[in-house]
Amino acid sequence: MERTARTRPYPQPAPITASLRALCDVQERQVDGSTVYLLTPRKDASGWHVIYTHGGAYVHPLLRNHWDLLEALIRSTGASVTVPLYPLAPEHTFEAAYLLLETVYRDLLTRMPAERVVLCGDSAGGALALGQAIRYRDAGLPQPGRVVLFAPWLDLSLSDPRIREVEPRDVMLRVDTLCLVGRWWAGNANPQHPWLSPLRADLTGLSPIDVFQGTDDLFIVDARTFHRQALEAGADVRLYETPGGFHVFMAVPAIPEAKDVYKQIARNLSLSGGVPT
Repeated sequence: MERTARTRPYPQPAPITASLRALCDVQERQVDGSTVYLLTPRKDASGWHVIYTHGGAYVHPLLRNHWDLLEALIRSTGASVTVPLYPLAPEHTFEAAYLLLETVYRDLLTRMPAERVVLCGDSAGGALALGQAIRYRDAGLPQPGRVVLFAPWLDLSLSDPRIREVEPRDVMLRVDTLCLVGRWWAGNANPQHPWLSPLRADLTGLSPIDVFQGTDDLFIVDARTFHRQALEAGADVRLYETPGGFHVFMAVPAIPEAKDVYKQIARNLSLSGGVPT
C-alpha cells in the first residue's frame, strides 16, 4: 500500500450499472470539485433520501459492489440516494471530505426536512456517516432521521488488542494496512477525534443508529464496544450481528443474509414513517 498509493494515478469510480440506471433516474453534478450522483427511483419512491458514503479504507474509489448495494437499498426502501465521491487519501485528508459532505447536506436540507434524510455508509464510509451526524449536532444543524451503518470503521487506530484475535477469520481486512491508511486520512489531526474515531464520541443528541455487522469482520470488536457504550449513555443504537458475516457482506445482495439486512432497514424506516412494508 505504501509503495503503490503514493505514485498512483488518482482512482476513478466504477461505472453505474445498467440495472441501476434502469431502476433510477441518474443525475451527476460537481460540488466543490467532486462528483455527486443523485439516484431517484423511477417509481414507488417513498420520500426518504439517503446520503451514502462508500467504503474503501479511505483510499479506494467506489466499486461495482457499492452500486449493487445501493440498488438493493433503493429497491427495499424506495429512497432516493445522493452519492458524494469524497476526496480520497493519501491525496487528501478527512477535512476535504467533511467540507464536501456538509455542503451536500446543507443543500439537501433546503429541499426536504432533515427527518426524511438517512446518513448511511459502509466501512470507512460508515465512519463518515456517523461522523457527519456528530459534526452536524455540534454545528447546531438539524439531525437526520436515521443513521444506518454497514460494518463501520469506528476506531481509526484499531487500538483494542482483541481485534488481532478476530483478524485470522477476516478474509478482507488487515490491521497494519488499515492503521497505515488511517494515518494518511487523519493527516496532522488526532486520530482519536470523534470525526475520525466515532467510538470516542459523545452520543447524546444523535438520531437513532442502526449498525449491521458480521461476526467474521474484525470491526465486530469495536461495534460491540460502541453498542455497549451507547446503551450506557442512553443513546438509541441497535446492533444487528450476522453470524459468520464477512466484511460488508450486504454488498453481495443476492445472499440471504444480505436480503435480511435490507428487510430490516425497510422495517426500521417504516416504523419512522413513509416506507411500505
